[in-house]
Amino acid sequence: MSRQFRRNEYTVGWICALPVELAAAQEILDEEHEDLDREDYDENVYSLGSIGGHNVVIVCLPVGRIGNNPAASVAVQMRATFRNLQFGLMVGIGGGVPRADADIRLGDVVVSQPNQTLSGVVQYDAGKATRTGFERTGSLNSPPQVLLSAVAKVRSMELRGRSKLLDHLQKITQIPRFQRSKAGPDVLYEASYDHAGGYTCDECNPKKRVSREPRDEEEEVLVHYGTIASGNQVIKNGSTRDTLSKDLGGVLCFEMEAAGLQNSFPCLVVRGICDYCDDHKNKKWQPFAAATAAAYAKEVLLMIPPALVVDQMMAMEKPLEIDITTLAIKELTGPTYVIPPRNSRFVGRTTELETLKDKLIGSQDCRKITVVGLGGTGKTQIVLQFAYFMKEAQCDLSIFWMPALSMEGFEQTCTEIVRQLRIPHEGGENAKELVQTYLSTPEAGRWLIILDNADDADIVFGSTETNGILDYMPTGEHGMTVFTTRNMQVATSLTGADVLELDAMNRVDATNFLRKCLIKKESLHESTINELLDELACLPLAIAQAAAYLNMNRTSIGTYLRLLRNTEQDIVGLMSKEFRDDTRYKGTPNAVATTWVVSFTQIRERDEVSANLLSFMSCIEWKAIPRSILPSITSQESMESAIGLLHAYSFISRRDSDDEESNSQNEEIKYDMHRLVHLATRIWISQQGDVVLVWVRALDHLSSIFPDTEYANHARWRAYLPHAFRLLGDRQVPISGPFAFLCHQVGACLRIDGRTLEAIRWVKECSEWRKVLDVDHPQRNQNRLISEYGLARAYLCGGQVKRGIDLLCYVVSIQEQVLVESHQSILSSKSLLAQTYIRDRQIDRAIALLEDMVDIMQRHYDAKHRSRLLVEHHLAYAYLEGGQIKPAAELFERILSVLEEMEGKDQEFGLSVQHDLARAYFYDHQVDKAIQIEEYIVDIRNETLSEDDPHRCASEEWLEFMYSCQDNQSRDRNVEEEKESWAAW
Repeated sequence: MSRQFRRNEYTVGWICALPVELAAAQEILDEEHEDLDREDYDENVYSLGSIGGHNVVIVCLPVGRIGNNPAASVAVQMRATFRNLQFGLMVGIGGGVPRADADIRLGDVVVSQPNQTLSGVVQYDAGKATRTGFERTGSLNSPPQVLLSAVAKVRSMELRGRSKLLDHLQKITQIPRFQRSKAGPDVLYEASYDHAGGYTCDECNPKKRVSREPRDEEEEVLVHYGTIASGNQVIKNGSTRDTLSKDLGGVLCFEMEAAGLQNSFPCLVVRGICDYCDDHKNKKWQPFAAATAAAYAKEVLLMIPPALVVDQMMAMEKPLEIDITTLAIKELTGPTYVIPPRNSRFVGRTTELETLKDKLIGSQDCRKITVVGLGGTGKTQIVLQFAYFMKEAQCDLSIFWMPALSMEGFEQTCTEIVRQLRIPHEGGENAKELVQTYLSTPEAGRWLIILDNADDADIVFGSTETNGILDYMPTGEHGMTVFTTRNMQVATSLTGADVLELDAMNRVDATNFLRKCLIKKESLHESTINELLDELACLPLAIAQAAAYLNMNRTSIGTYLRLLRNTEQDIVGLMSKEFRDDTRYKGTPNAVATTWVVSFTQIRERDEVSANLLSFMSCIEWKAIPRSILPSITSQESMESAIGLLHAYSFISRRDSDDEESNSQNEEIKYDMHRLVHLATRIWISQQGDVVLVWVRALDHLSSIFPDTEYANHARWRAYLPHAFRLLGDRQVPISGPFAFLCHQVGACLRIDGRTLEAIRWVKECSEWRKVLDVDHPQRNQNRLISEYGLARAYLCGGQVKRGIDLLCYVVSIQEQVLVESHQSILSSKSLLAQTYIRDRQIDRAIALLEDMVDIMQRHYDAKHRSRLLVEHHLAYAYLEGGQIKPAAELFERILSVLEEMEGKDQEFGLSVQHDLARAYFYDHQVDKAIQIEEYIVDIRNETLSEDDPHRCASEEWLEFMYSCQDNQSRDRNVEEEKESWAAW
């Protein structure tokens, strides 16, 4: 039965990166121990055991997270959990660098060994770009002295022929997968020769192999000592391998984790060689290489007497007899914490916390980072959780929490820090400057500052007249800083590209957070929870507010959902209700509806254009907002700046589908507004007393830019329609002309789009409101007649032919009373009425009406006038539908002859006339002639119209039909059938 030890009895830390390395490490143990309970803050999973009397902790990096940063994060957590670890080993596989002075083979072992300039490990990708090239910066610590002494003894044993490496290796290679015979041949290719393809090198040119002396069987595994290169990328090119090695003064191995450990967890690096860092590499050698590395690590541990390690540990724990002055110095130089209480309800956010750890612990280049996101997303709570992790993981780190809501609050915190640190000072000195000066000195030790709520640029950066908080921030390589802000522009100004963007919680974290906040958890149903989280957009602040309401009122989630989905007044009441939250600053609003008011006010004070855009967006839908619908600004740069400011506060976001490639194809850019921000903006505008003014301005703007019904505009008005619906459905004032006009335009577009029932509703509303607006002239006002004309068209498209005809007859009768006979409006109404008669198979009425119109046109319009030609076209069409084929053909031909004489003629109108002439020829049994015309029409329309254009589709269908009817035996029957079907169409 395996034994269990206490955490403080483990003295050796062993880190590996891959499961195959973990398996080798577990197998090399003399004894495996029982697992210990997991610490709440520690996300590692450990394997415990002993080697040669040393209690060893083994940890493997999370699957898929290899590299320097994850390694550093794992090591820090391990040291925080096992506080008596005396030294560490980084054991696993690596890529060998064949050299003339080092005959490295697959399965060999490389051990990090310091020299005069390097510590045994060099991070080859750490540095900065200069005019002369890439300059490496920073240095790494050497392995602990006890390990280097053990390596010296191992080497002496090798020289004496007493190495036990192969004996240790045999313990692992009893497992078939770890045997050398399973690894395949050891082949080295010329550095410049690329892999031929495939998993193996069977297709590679044998002539490109490097010839090497075969080894004696006793020398199957050799150990090499020197520099190991570490970086965050896999080296898979022989030429690159050799170039980097030369630049670094000659290295033996490349790997990806060691550089992340040397300064936070000094250790000996042991690597079994599994490939040659070229593109011929595969994974066959990994098990055997992992085994040789683990066997060597055991050999090192066996050289260190366990008693020596225990003595070191006891020496560290033994109290020192020092005088009172030394005690005072120790107390002053120990870590200091000025942190708010820990949030016991914090859950999840694993990815974000890992990013913070990787950036600030695993990277030597990153000393500052900003967490940015919409208010209420939990920026403060994530950083607070990170602060407590750092407190537990790094015992020598002081942590200072500084709010940036105001300069006064910042100064109060600095005063408290001066008191805690016992910084010598005389009365009246500036606490901000005292803190800055002291923490900037190395004597202050390592520190982490969290500057929370750095939202106001004036407070953070100051102005030409006054200093900002940033002017009092300490500097130094021994310090780290985390900022939180709602403003992306502030974030990038503070830390450049080192920014962590925070969104709402994922569904799992949001569910766990809700459960943790609620008193009654037993009766929660997953479907109900999901509905609530959808309504709250998984925003942590909204979840906390909802939970507070549910707890205080003993209300069910179902009831809360009904209130959320009821009137906007109910929603406003819920979202505006303040609640007690000890995790937030006193005096700051906790309700979702009010938490962004400060940001709204900042935007209005800083950029009126941005505030106006925000106000307009509050009147329309919150998602899929086309850029072209926004109120235009004279300067394009001003527009970009205004949108950028709203984006910086996370109030709007650009749709992911609208990438640069889409923009190059002239696709419409669209934005989304956060649902709850949209609601909060409406509440804010209401509190300002500007609701009516903002709505009227939005209505005037949208009615002025709403596209007409041209088919070329269909994509744009389809994008505008949801926003028009929202605006029209939220009427704030008595009816106005722009309101009625927008109703009419919306209805017309819906009619074109085939949404006839909706079209009738909106055009009918326009018509009804026109009766109110035009009460002084109830039957004669032109706007009212236009709306009734539009309603008639909607009726016709909806199949309500009789209602359409009746309304058109009424419109025509009024127009005949108030307009001259040649007025364009009355001609349009009569023309539509005639076409409706044709559609309703009242051909005689249509012909009579159109012949009367032609007489009027001949008296008032020139033969080339477009209106006259259109009426003549309708008459010819009526003749055709009435079976008067020859009069129809003659009139079509006359119209075409007139068009031929005109300059700048309407090509599409001419094609429509030719299409109808082709039909006339076809009905007159002149099929070849009809086909010739229709082929010409199809060619032109294919070049000029989109594939889904109805005119193009009609031409193509007619031509296909004509081809099928060239057979004389079937033509007559098909002609009659087609005449009937097209007449109905």
